[in-house]
Amino acid sequence: MSRLVVIIQCDIVSKRCAGYGCMKSFYDRTGPFAGYDDQTRYMTLTCGGCCGAGIAAKLEDLNHKLKRYGEEKGDVVVHLASCICSDNYHRPPCPFRNYIKSIVERKGFPVVLGSYLSKGAEKKRHEGVYQEWDKGMKA
Repeated sequence: MSRLVVIIQCDIVSKRCAGYGCMKSFYDRTGPFAGYDDQTRYMTLTCGGCCGAGIAAKLEDLNHKLKRYGEEKGDVVVHLASCICSDNYHRPPCPFRNYIKSIVERKGFPVVLGSYLSKGAEKKRHEGVYQEWDKGMKA
């Protein structure tokens, strides 16, 4: 099981979103965080701004820190926050989401789609106002 969850948030959204919903979902172990045990920690990063290429340097730094502190890269799972991979009240899905996902995978980390799933956004998806959850994301 993962010991560290890294949540990558949209840089634009992070300027007006504190990430409270993602944090609460993590600590309550709901939605995409349901399977993590109490020993799992989390940290947040932003994508670095459009087009998301800035995340590569941040993940390299994370790799160096993991080695320095004797932690295993295999104990890390990266979540693309809902503000990147889904239609929500902040904005439509990120147009660079597949590119960001490919960078994370090239750096050797598994990727999970999503973080906080608001009831309002889920209702709008059901009503057809928002796109379905992972529409447009490559598997």
